Amino acid sequence: MGESVEPVGETVVLGQSRVWPAVAIPGVLLAAMIVVGVLFDVVNWTALLFGVASVAIAFTRWQNAVLADDVGLLIRDRQGLLRSYAWTEIERMGWLDTGMWGSTLAVYPRGGPYDVPGPNSSTNVGRIWRPRRRHLADPMPALLKTHGIKALSDS
Repeated sequence: MGESVEPVGETVVLGQSRVWPAVAIPGVLLAAMIVVGVLFDVVNWTALLFGVASVAIAFTRWQNAVLADDVGLLIRDRQGLLRSYAWTEIERMGWLDTGMWGSTLAVYPRGGPYDVPGPNSSTNVGRIWRPRRRHLADPMPALLKTHGIKALSDS
């Protein structure tokens, strides 16, 4: 990864953050906690801190996206559009759910058995905050098949 790049050929969105539920849900809960705290003089500091952390993380990742073009993976974040891995460098890849903190794209690059990251050790690229709902078919299986890359579930 380096400086901002331009996509080559057709660009496909593999995953993109959606910020409004990530901000709205904790925001409403924070507002309710503040009202309860003011009315009843009771504050749950742990829940308050988790709510503030959720909102902060959502705002830092609101533009994040993982894109694919003819050359390989592109990662869009606050720093711009960056090239991650070329298709020829990837052995396996797929989405991993990281729970409350969103999703990440796990990539197993080609290499020797002891390379880190390598075919036996993944690297996480393209963290997004709760992927947008898809109204169309998922483009990932077609891309994997086109470029001869295994999915995470393949052995």
